[in-house]
Amino acid sequence: MPDTDKQDTQRDRKPVPDQVVIRGDAAALKEAADALAGHGIHGTVRAFAIPADAEAYSEAIDNGAVAALHKSGFVICNPSTPDPALAHGEFGLNFPAVTISEVVEAVRAG
Repeated sequence: MPDTDKQDTQRDRKPVPDQVVIRGDAAALKEAADALAGHGIHGTVRAFAIPADAEAYSEAIDNGAVAALHKSGFVICNPSTPDPALAHGEFGLNFPAVTISEVVEAVRAG
């Protein structure tokens, strides 16, 4: 018989996604890096940053987004990388369906 006196912690916080893919121009990658503000991501989250094209990749290197995202725990992929797949039962967050700050809030550790 379940213990009904225990608090349901899922009701008080948002779940952490299994995977996050941020694909965008240099400005979008910089926005994500700035939103992380030096924080890492949850250890159970697979996080990928995929620049939209070669120009965006170069700009993201120049504006510091690539280094900041990598330091936070993101895998930096080349622009031709297809979106990594999720397994059955896993979920991710899609931008622009959600804001970058919502994505970062969901994956940021401490």
